[in-house]
Amino acid sequence: MQRVQKTYTVKADRTRSHPSFKKKYNTPTTLDPDESEIDYEQLITEDDEPVDNLFSERQQKLLTDSLYTSWDTDKLFLACANVGIYEKIPKKPIVPDVFLSLGVKPAKDIWKKKNRCYMIGVFGKPPELAIEIVSNTIGKERKEKLKKYERMDIKYYVIYDPDLRIFKSKLHAYELKSGKYVAFPRKEINKRIWFSDLEIGLRLYNGSYQKMDTEWLIWCDDQGNVLKTSEEKALFEQNRAKDAEIRAEDAEKELLLLKTKFGLI
Repeated sequence: MQRVQKTYTVKADRTRSHPSFKKKYNTPTTLDPDESEIDYEQLITEDDEPVDNLFSERQQKLLTDSLYTSWDTDKLFLACANVGIYEKIPKKPIVPDVFLSLGVKPAKDIWKKKNRCYMIGVFGKPPELAIEIVSNTIGKERKEKLKKYERMDIKYYVIYDPDLRIFKSKLHAYELKSGKYVAFPRKEINKRIWFSDLEIGLRLYNGSYQKMDTEWLIWCDDQGNVLKTSEEKALFEQNRAKDAEIRAEDAEKELLLLKTKFGLI
């Protein structure tokens, strides 16, 4: 997505490199003391630019919704849609359609300027995964954004091109190796993309979400089973409750027949 950017100033460049990707995911990161030199109040954390189409809005929401609803993990994680990411020394931000970061959580004071978007210097690490949904031919997902995510040390980058605007196939994924993105082999992503270290995957799936019936990019487990959205889980629980009620009524009727048969009533 394209964003209108404004200029700002940074007081000093005295930060250290971010912690290793292998840092334990269930330990929240803390602010590097040197980050106190950055004037976060000068940064543009939101510009009120809208998402570009109905599908993209639904697709972004589906990806965050299903993670928070159905991902069976004990890891801390932060999944966001349409939220800016700033490098450790904040310059020009990038706004992925969706990102996933493990081992972090939002700050208690979410209204402080430095806590309102994803500052790598504040969280102490980049997200593990960024996702871009292609909606036109000018989004620069294939080259410019790829290079930016690469510089930010975001380990995985996924491009979903549902209308084949810039690719001949819909799903593309890259892994950071020695500082450069390497594309996943096509044969590995025909059915799904599996991120073994994150213990989560992505696949294409035909279904209905918020009254829109189409093909979606959706999270899945290692067997390819898709993660349920909140509305799917609510419907599942509703149907399960109805089934339990029907079974209870049937059991009560059967008991009544037995009592009648043996003259117990």
